[in-house]
Amino acid sequence: MLISTLSLCLRAMRDELAFAYLNFKNHPRGLIMLQALLDAGFRPSLVIEEDSPAANEGAREQRQVLKKLPDYDDSGDVEALCRAHGVPYRSVADHNAPECAELIRALPIQLAILGDTRILKEGIISACNLGVINVHPGVLPELRGNNPYVWAVLEGKVQGVTVHFIDRGVDTGPILLKRILERVPPSYPQLIRSINTLCGEALVEALRRMRGGALDLVLQPVQDTPARKAASAELKQIAAEKLRERLSEIDALTR
Repeated sequence: MLISTLSLCLRAMRDELAFAYLNFKNHPRGLIMLQALLDAGFRPSLVIEEDSPAANEGAREQRQVLKKLPDYDDSGDVEALCRAHGVPYRSVADHNAPECAELIRALPIQLAILGDTRILKEGIISACNLGVINVHPGVLPELRGNNPYVWAVLEGKVQGVTVHFIDRGVDTGPILLKRILERVPPSYPQLIRSINTLCGEALVEALRRMRGGALDLVLQPVQDTPARKAASAELKQIAAEKLRERLSEIDALTR
């Protein structure tokens, strides 16, 4: 099944892949990834954003973190970006609602690519005959679930991103590509921006490799790696302090 899915994807890529792009409304990571796709010439057939309390809170929280960067530009808007590139745009109250699946089925869409979204259910997954690709902001299978970059700091693990197909599990689907963040920034806002940027770069690289027919699926091991829950504000603060401590240690060693 996986081999046939990949073969279909590779064939579709050569013929100009028709895909939908799903994102929480104006989520910064999703916006960066969409811009990376467009810059690389991968134009979605449709962008569907979820405008809901959960979506808005997730986007707001990350923007608040990124606003601590002196050069952060908060003017980005997914709908405006779509309009500028002639990409059809729709908004839904829930990506798992029948309305979203109907929007996908109404077009000859083969695949969905996720920016930042909720966990998708079978109804929306089955609407895409070639499956759904996610870019996880952490290294799989070691760090499944929410806020993997926070848990990586807390647990002393490698930072990176993983491009993978989704299945019925949480971040358990076949892996297309992994990329490691070579240099971990010294602050939490810088870490978020670096991970977001790496997500966009890894996604484009994965699609380019698919287009060139040079990509293999790697099954994740069957193991009881727990999916991490969303990190609390307190844990995020502890992670930020750990990053600052590492910077202080590096400064002391270089003096």
